Amino acid sequence: MPADISDFTGHRAVLAELDTTVRTPAPGGQVVVVNGMPGVGKTTLVVHWAHRHRDRFPDGQLWLSADAYGPTPPVSPEDALGRFLRALGVPADRVPAGGEQRRERFNQLLAGRRILIVLDNVRNSDQVRPLLPTAEGCVVVVTSRNRLMSLTIRQGIPSVTVPPLSDEDRRTLLSRVIGTARAAGEPGPVETLAQFSDGLPLALRIMGEHITARSRASVADLVDELWGRLLDSPDDHEDEEDDAKLSTVFAWSYNELDPPAGRLFRLLGLHPGRNVSPTAAAALLGAEPRTAERLLDALAKRHLVNHDAARRYRLHDLLRRYAAHRAEQDEPAECRRAALRRLLDWYLLSAVNAARVLSPHRPPVPDLPDDDTVEPLRFDGDAEAQRWCEAERANLAAVVRSAADNGFHRHAWQIPGAIHDAFGRYGRQDDVLVMHQIALTAAEADGHQIGQIGTLNNLGWTYFALHDYHRAASGFEAGLRLARRIGATGPVNVCSHNLANVHLKTGEVRKAIEIFKRVLAGCRESADLLGQAATLHRLGDAQQQLRRYDQAAACYQEALVIREGLGAWRDQAVTHERLAALRLRTGDPEGALRHCELALALQERARDDATRCDILITGADAERALGRYPAALERAYAAIALSDGIADSRRRAAGLAVLADTFLARGDLPASYDHCLEALGIIGELTGSDLDPVLDRLLKIENVVAPLRPAQRIASIALRAATSTGSQTGAYGGA
Repeated sequence: MPADISDFTGHRAVLAELDTTVRTPAPGGQVVVVNGMPGVGKTTLVVHWAHRHRDRFPDGQLWLSADAYGPTPPVSPEDALGRFLRALGVPADRVPAGGEQRRERFNQLLAGRRILIVLDNVRNSDQVRPLLPTAEGCVVVVTSRNRLMSLTIRQGIPSVTVPPLSDEDRRTLLSRVIGTARAAGEPGPVETLAQFSDGLPLALRIMGEHITARSRASVADLVDELWGRLLDSPDDHEDEEDDAKLSTVFAWSYNELDPPAGRLFRLLGLHPGRNVSPTAAAALLGAEPRTAERLLDALAKRHLVNHDAARRYRLHDLLRRYAAHRAEQDEPAECRRAALRRLLDWYLLSAVNAARVLSPHRPPVPDLPDDDTVEPLRFDGDAEAQRWCEAERANLAAVVRSAADNGFHRHAWQIPGAIHDAFGRYGRQDDVLVMHQIALTAAEADGHQIGQIGTLNNLGWTYFALHDYHRAASGFEAGLRLARRIGATGPVNVCSHNLANVHLKTGEVRKAIEIFKRVLAGCRESADLLGQAATLHRLGDAQQQLRRYDQAAACYQEALVIREGLGAWRDQAVTHERLAALRLRTGDPEGALRHCELALALQERARDDATRCDILITGADAERALGRYPAALERAYAAIALSDGIADSRRRAAGLAVLADTFLARGDLPASYDHCLEALGIIGELTGSDLDPVLDRLLKIENVVAPLRPAQRIASIALRAATSTGSQTGAYGGA
């Protein structure tokens, strides 16, 4: 829930009506719609009301900005439910794919809880209806510019309208902003300004800040100035009366800006994302980040932008529309296009720099623009690069769409290609899927065949991560056909490698081995060391599945030698972990621990939380096999904590299995049973043949510690579909 404001003013009758409405019992939970004109303060009022009643909702509060009128498309009900499930503790990889399944899980989690749900800035009833819970103890408050009459007529949901502030409240709020002493000294001009605002809190705050900044001027003189400005711009927003009321107030502050700040404000209307950093604003402006931040702070003081988070700023959606309108009026078309190109260049090159840190040995997207017009971000390490990718994730999705809509086709496929590997390390993949679908159309429009191949591979990988293996294979096969047609050897190897991964994870191990061997020969012929190592590693996985342990070890060792020569720290750690797992499987726990220690040391150079989690799980299992139970428990608990941090349920289940086995070996049967049942519950919500060994282990443990309950077996026993994140991303060169 956003923070409350300290000087909330007025709307006592609306707050009382909300109190009464929510107190009235209603079957299936309580819902109320709060509507009103733009800028009237709906969101601020609901936030204030929610903070007053926090004690009524001991199980928490959920807040969703539905973005009905923002720069990005409105949040779909499916996406909203996914966000709520993650907020309620469901790991990202266990959020159901379908909207109905998400809704069912949402209602299950809310049963018996008292939670406040706020759906802010909603467009229509269809956006709301799937999000209404059935739990009796929950309350839903919806804010919208529209009345949402369908909810009222069909479901009897009450509606509360937020009117403009009363005359008294207008004067009170303006006096608080400019200072009560100054307001008391000129009551007439203050009254006039209060009437100019039409009772809109945003307008009052903007006018008040303007007056505060001109401490030596009389309020009366500023009233005359405002009146003149109003007469100068009667037709800025003829299409919407409500916007016109605010646009005149916006114009007052806008016209007072010095030229650099005014230009930045205009150009911010071109930014397609939800918030903006000083460095992104600097790219728009073609200036230094320090200059952009100073100008952003100047805009914030006039309430033309708001502080969104640390060193990030957000425009109210009405101000964004006004900024875009001013840009269209005051900025030549060629300047607007040049600013947008700079912004796209900055996002693309910053994403490329992040990818170079996170995956330094992967080939970059081809044909990048020069960086002589922008200063992209550079990153000192994995953590910093990953933080930037996470912070900009929603913005990057919006930027890709904007690039495609404005004819910057190359940017529209290069940006998803650059950030694909980073976004594949965490979180949901549905937004990545949309980006790659846009990217494929853009690459085709650009006529860039290598771009098309790389995008097809990334699109295939995303389907792969979503367990849609048919579409994954289709993407890899389409990329392979195009790569063969143009004679691109490296992309042929990448497409074939990824297709073999599909076969490996769907149980066609021998078919996968045949393809891997052809890819390996091709990589050796082209002296592609990175491709050789990746393929040898996967061959090791395939041989291990067939229990050909000597051949698997030979493949892993050869891959490791190449990766050591390349200095690929992260990849070395991955191979050491697989060697550790192999040693453990073949009865050498001491050897397994040696590989684990080597892998952990490499982790200090190249952070990869998923691999570190695997290393800890394998190390814990090796300690258990050696009878070192305290050390085994310590590593297993650390692995489980890490799996929670990266929202990886597969790894959590594997860690719980080791815990259950360790407690069993210690003779603590209740603890073993508890961890076993938790792991079985997790596996019941997942798919993939890679889970089979964990499932088999858990069933054996449960058979020992307690009678197996059929109801607990049902969800687990049918899981045989394969899943992995082992495909290679992109096909811009190498394998």
